Amino acid sequence: MNSGPNPDIDTAAMALHLADGRRLELSVMNYIGGVTALVVTGFALYRYQTGDINGAIINTVIVAILVLTLLLGRSRRFAPHALNLFGLTITASSLLSALLVSSNGLLWSFLVIWINCVILPRALAVGLNGLVIVALAITTRLFDSALEQISWITVALLMAGFGLIFTDQLRQQRRLLAEQATLDPLTGAGNRRLMQQHLEATVAERRRNANFSSTIMVIDLDLFKQINDNYGHEAGDRVLERFAASVRSALRLEDGLYRMGGEEFVVLLRGMSAVTAATALPELHERLSGSVPGPEGTIRFSAGAAILKSGEDWSRWLARADNALYEAKQAGRDRLVIAAGEPVPGL
Repeated sequence: MNSGPNPDIDTAAMALHLADGRRLELSVMNYIGGVTALVVTGFALYRYQTGDINGAIINTVIVAILVLTLLLGRSRRFAPHALNLFGLTITASSLLSALLVSSNGLLWSFLVIWINCVILPRALAVGLNGLVIVALAITTRLFDSALEQISWITVALLMAGFGLIFTDQLRQQRRLLAEQATLDPLTGAGNRRLMQQHLEATVAERRRNANFSSTIMVIDLDLFKQINDNYGHEAGDRVLERFAASVRSALRLEDGLYRMGGEEFVVLLRGMSAVTAATALPELHERLSGSVPGPEGTIRFSAGAAILKSGEDWSRWLARADNALYEAKQAGRDRLVIAAGEPVPGL
């Protein structure tokens, strides 16, 4: 097995953060986009009736692009592109409205600056907001006086800066919440919630591709209760931290490590078939069991493994591995059993 850092858990937490953030961003886009489409439709009809054909055409194009963007946002695949398109659309709309239709576009620009900060990546938001501020600021005919021009520039810059600060803080808080929702605070391993998500995803992949096979291994530290009883929970916590770091360093990038609770961990080995597991898992057990120091000697563990079967759900898959762990414990500890058979030869 390839050794190296395992960013899988951090990646999953980030993915959850992005998913939660995208829901917020899409909600903003849907609300603002829907209201704007209705309002601009009204403007288009009014301008058409009053003979302002150019203004009516511009408003109609804006509405058409907004509707297309909202429809794209309903697709998970195209949602990120929809958000970017929405930012580009409202930016272009505010410029067209101010430069070609009416100076009332100056008022819309404040809302556009704020929305760009909320829904767009930082670099794109800065670029588009900078374009809006510069393009409108240098168009002196939009302002009745130099004082009005300076006042608008000042407010626009303040809104752009505050918007960036606000959204940066918001995204950091969402990232922290995502980590707390998916990570075990002591060991940094994934928690049960994240484990279930990954197992369900692995089962779904198996259903799509019959040749895709994966293995899970349930690990339980042998005689761990004695460490807590004899040396206190602080010593036990240090052992758990070291053990999790040791296991993580031995896993591949695509694998996952999760803490079930207490001294029990689950390892997800994506794409590992029964043939590979028969040789790789004993090697992994031999490498890791006894590698972590404890207050009474090195820490050893028992493990049960199960290869995902066709048509099996994640809970049954995990239960078979857990039953194999029980067999390993009953057979004398410090060994590995692959469900549902005898201990692997050599252990």
